[in-house]
Amino acid sequence: MPELPEVESTVRYLRERVEGLSIEGAQVLWDRTVAHGGARLFPKQVAGSRISHVFRRGKFVGLELSAKKTLFLYTHLRMSGSLDVLPTAIPVEPHDRVVIFLSNGKTLRFNDTRKFGRMYLTASPDDVVGDIGIEPLSEDFTPEALGTILSSRKGAVKPTLLNQSLIAGLGNIYVDECLWVANIHPLTPCNRIPPVKLAALHSAIVSVLSKAVSLLGTDFGDGVVDGGMYSPVVYGRDGQPCQRCGMTIRRIVVGQRGTHLSPSCQRKPRALK
Repeated sequence: MPELPEVESTVRYLRERVEGLSIEGAQVLWDRTVAHGGARLFPKQVAGSRISHVFRRGKFVGLELSAKKTLFLYTHLRMSGSLDVLPTAIPVEPHDRVVIFLSNGKTLRFNDTRKFGRMYLTASPDDVVGDIGIEPLSEDFTPEALGTILSSRKGAVKPTLLNQSLIAGLGNIYVDECLWVANIHPLTPCNRIPPVKLAALHSAIVSVLSKAVSLLGTDFGDGVVDGGMYSPVVYGRDGQPCQRCGMTIRRIVVGQRGTHLSPSCQRKPRALK
């Protein structure tokens, strides 16, 4: 599933190509892509509006649509969704689910092989993204803010970092990467992470995500971001030597998620051994 860097890369791609354009019409090719049964009304609701801003919130791509009433179109790519801008003359592909016709003669297309992705059209952003937590690349995400989130929780750190209501945009790949950088075992209880390790984890989250964004994220076979150049140092590398200590990277399951770590660098807390 695309995570913050991949979604941010998609947003930057779209911002250059659709921001400021008007929507002349739309076609919904698979009704369930538009959430809450709004497929029938969707073309009429978006037609005539102007894409005034393209942005990201957590793992959502957001379009602010200006007309008589401001609307927000949020897209969650899920497992296989992608957004692309193509000339209208290019035929619709089998997995195109929604086509939006733009004023410059091009189309914004949502392609989704597995049909898990969703579009949400709303006048109230809180209806869609109101429960999403702090943005980890924002000024509000300080070491103190991370400490407040983690210090009162007894659960394992990895599932906590994956909780979108606490921290927005982190997913399986980048949580593994951040925990490796900070030398923290993914099963470590949140309230047992010492201050020095909390500071290291905060730094790791900011630096790993920033690097991944600059490299357009990682194309881990999903094709979500063409040319994603971030190469994970631990995720998906079980059986290979750790780039820091040389020990073999292991794969375990944490919270039903495949998890990769270096047993030497990321030592399990004694109470869990």
